[in-house]
Amino acid sequence: MTDNASISMIKKSIVVFVLLTFALSSISWFLLNGAIKNIMLMWTPGIAALVTAFIFFRSVRDFGWGPGKVKYLAIAFLFPFLTNIITYGILWLLDLGTYTGDWHTTIIFYTVTPLFSIFLGLGEEIGWRGFLVPQLAKLTTFTWVALISGIIWALWHFPMTIMGLYVAETPLWWSLPIFFMGVITFSFVLAWLTMKSGSLWPAVILHGIDNYVTQKVFAPLAGGDMISYYVGESGIITLLVMLVFAIIFWMLRDRLPDLRVSKTDKPAG
Repeated sequence: MTDNASISMIKKSIVVFVLLTFALSSISWFLLNGAIKNIMLMWTPGIAALVTAFIFFRSVRDFGWGPGKVKYLAIAFLFPFLTNIITYGILWLLDLGTYTGDWHTTIIFYTVTPLFSIFLGLGEEIGWRGFLVPQLAKLTTFTWVALISGIIWALWHFPMTIMGLYVAETPLWWSLPIFFMGVITFSFVLAWLTMKSGSLWPAVILHGIDNYVTQKVFAPLAGGDMISYYVGESGIITLLVMLVFAIIFWMLRDRLPDLRVSKTDKPAG
């Protein structure tokens, strides 16, 4: 297959994946309720990716099923703790919220809960970083891979946010733009780890542990009338901290392999 034919197929597969993801997700958005709604919703990108891969490539071998190097798995696990410690440290240092001391004390919370969060993250990441990022990386540079995948990922969350099912603590005029920018900055970290490791598992672990640490561990530790404007997924401090890390990972883009199908030109981005 020529480069042009391969590129055309990759582009078509990306379009089909995105359309299929949103189509399947609409079933969860409008027809399902309760726990099954959340599970189905978070697995729709993965299901859409597997179906798309079989349609266009007759294989799912390029999803990065291998674990990759341990150091990238370790970075993925520790990163959410680092960002939340910095975020909440700034919050308390500036006296923008109170410390509640509301720590969980059950064994299940520190074992089963994070594992379930990783399971949910797997459903999303098979799609976003297992399929979308590697396919985009065959077409363009890291900057565009992170931006495009981040924008699609953020837009996918919009119906949930608008319907009040996600990031509902602040009004839409605040939560939509803050969350949108936050997801894009987070995408730079996830895309970098995926392209560097050649594995989807760092993104799975980072995504799952970040949801767990942010929503379950740190959120109950802070109180205040304006707390959701400062920290959490609609928090301005959270966004600024993630923006700093996004810039750091973007500056490390020259350490990534060039995965493009056609390398006739090599822009630095």
